[in-house]
Amino acid sequence: MNKKWIIVGLVVIAALVGIFFQFKDRLQPPQAKLEIAQTNVPAQVFIDGQQVSQTTPYEEYRKPGQITLRLVPISSDKPLAIWETRVTLAEGVSTVVRREFGQTDAESQGEILSFEKIGGKKAELAVVSIPDAAQVQFDGDIRGYTPLPIANAAPDDHTLTVSHPGYITREIEGIRPEPGYRLTAIVYLAEDPAERAKKEAEATASAQEEKIASSEVEILETGTGFLRVRAEPSKAGTEVARVTPGNKYPFVEESESGEWFKIEYEKGKTGWVSAEFAKKTS
Repeated sequence: MNKKWIIVGLVVIAALVGIFFQFKDRLQPPQAKLEIAQTNVPAQVFIDGQQVSQTTPYEEYRKPGQITLRLVPISSDKPLAIWETRVTLAEGVSTVVRREFGQTDAESQGEILSFEKIGGKKAELAVVSIPDAAQVQFDGDIRGYTPLPIANAAPDDHTLTVSHPGYITREIEGIRPEPGYRLTAIVYLAEDPAERAKKEAEATASAQEEKIASSEVEILETGTGFLRVRAEPSKAGTEVARVTPGNKYPFVEESESGEWFKIEYEKGKTGWVSAEFAKKTS
């Protein structure tokens, strides 16, 4: 009798163990993985206002849902821009964050690769960029401009290239959509330093031109009733015209010595007048 109950007990235990292992995954809370890749400089990691790591790279399993991620670069060289964003973590998949820090957000670049469950067996890809309207190449083929959906993407490793005039092209290798999910790639592009310098130079030149265009030269009394306009900024320069005291003429430029003003005395015609008998006004 005892032997019989022992056998029954063993059978029951075996059944319970089988049920445990069968439902173990269901008993565990759902998990999502967050991966923050190595950045160009180490960075402290904050999630929802709490510091979770002193440096990158960093990874952990968390409850699925939306988090606020803040990366604070650690640099002894120069101050770099802190970055904060919202990230949605999906159950059973990894969300990958990469960030290369610059001194400003405009000089920084990186991407967030995150998943959204859509059901079914199709794998989809959506590409978003900052700035918008960037060209997207998928495995070398031009697909269009952001924001761009790519339906029925094969669940293999792919190369994504995002480019925009005036910005540094960013290439992401090994991007892999998963069946039943939409993989969204949010790509942050950094301004091209050469293009930025060019724009700044153009803006400075434009401002200078506007300043010059808004300036005039007023002719002062000379005692003769006129002031000679010369071809060169010199008293020995050839006289090309005469202007009347009290009148104002568009200012073009000033001589290096500051002793002569170049004016437009007639439409399309310029010459030099002595600063002794003229003053520049706005």
